[in-house]
Amino acid sequence: MSNIVNDSILERIAEDVEAMNTGSILIELLGGSKPGLCDSFDERVALTDRDKVIEQLIEKRFEEECRWF
Repeated sequence: MSNIVNDSILERIAEDVEAMNTGSILIELLGGSKPGLCDSFDERVALTDRDKVIEQLIEKRFEEECRWF
């Protein structure tokens, strides 16, 4: 794919992901609401670096979308 196409896909995905709340982003990344090292999922959401998980989900969705090309 060309860089122009990649950029437009990434921009669209970024808009969608940035509109999501942190809990929804974590659920999609983790495949469910697993607390991990925290006592609860709500605590995990509160302690999460939002920018980091946004970037991870953008990358995940981009890779999934590129499999079709």
